[in-house]
Amino acid sequence: MGEPLQISMLGGFSLAYPGGAAIDYQSNRSNKLWMVLAYLLTHRGKQITQDELIDILWADEDIDNPANTLKTLRHRLCSMLDELGGMPGKEMIRYNHGIYAWNEEVDCIIDIDQFSTYCALAEQEQNPEQKASYYLNAIEYYGGDFLPKLSSEMWVMSTHAYYHAEYLRVVKKCIALLQDTKRYYEIITVCRKAVAIEPYDEELHRELIYALVNTGAKQSALSHYEKVKETFYREFGLNLSEDLVELYKQIIAESNDYEVDLSIIKEQLQEEAAPGAFYCEYALFKEIYRLMTRMLERNGQSVYLCLISVTDKNGKRIVNTKKQSEAAGKLRTAIQFSLRRGDVFTRYSVSQYLVLLSAINYENTEMVLDRIQANFKRDNPNLAVRLVKSSRPVTMQVQ
Repeated sequence: MGEPLQISMLGGFSLAYPGGAAIDYQSNRSNKLWMVLAYLLTHRGKQITQDELIDILWADEDIDNPANTLKTLRHRLCSMLDELGGMPGKEMIRYNHGIYAWNEEVDCIIDIDQFSTYCALAEQEQNPEQKASYYLNAIEYYGGDFLPKLSSEMWVMSTHAYYHAEYLRVVKKCIALLQDTKRYYEIITVCRKAVAIEPYDEELHRELIYALVNTGAKQSALSHYEKVKETFYREFGLNLSEDLVELYKQIIAESNDYEVDLSIIKEQLQEEAAPGAFYCEYALFKEIYRLMTRMLERNGQSVYLCLISVTDKNGKRIVNTKKQSEAAGKLRTAIQFSLRRGDVFTRYSVSQYLVLLSAINYENTEMVLDRIQANFKRDNPNLAVRLVKSSRPVTMQVQ
């Protein structure tokens, strides 16, 4: 007896014999052909009436003689399955008096079955190490969400949502077990795959950053934090949770190892040459602001805090998220290259930036803000937005 047929429905849709022939959804086939196969596989063990399949395939279409059209689809589907070189297609897709079914005698391994099996084994297992092993096996089988190319079909949506939620549940349970034994490299692997599938789960990003820190990859942890922060700003106009911001601060605070050579420390502190003003995370901006307020008493220099917002033509918040994100990105560029290298700025919200200008008076501050606006308009003449600017002098801290 040969190798079993491998069927993948998570992250794609394909059927293949190990080392042999394969067919997949990417090939130039009829969409409805794959829908029939997907429906029968998803509901294997059940007998599906032709009326049920007709409703699935042509719910919003008016076609002549759908029963015959469905029979034709079955013949084409059987011919496609014949290409695999195993059991004849007409035996794999059974038909009898208007009833369709997947033949359960087909020797096959289906990823959704394997995923569910390992999830169930993990839930029953008491030994933490074996439990984690079962979870890792389940995660390995999860190549992506259920039937992604058919995810807009009504009958796919609930199953798609079920497996997605189950996968995230398994991932988080697995991470908790791996943390108990400090298996951080495995956590990194699990999290990197998980955030590719579910990029908007802050808990997964936090666990990935924490694991990176614990393997000594602090720069990678900081880079990932910045990437996530920008993604949340761009997609939702949201700041990250306080938990993630606190983790970022902790990484910054603990990122220095013991060193006695001051020249090495100086080299580490040296900024790589970069044009324009200094852009930083809001948490760091706050610390710089507080430091400047302390320094005012000594040097007597004036410092101005400026807020620049990008709005629609009427001075109101831009409703279109994509347009808002695009305009904010262009504003960042205008600010960075309109300021001195010693000036500092940060993103305050999805459409607002804060700027710190030192050793400057009110009139010059207004000139700087006007220069930012002029450069923004020059570089984006067709962008139908408006910049709203304001500034206030920074005052000394009262003891």
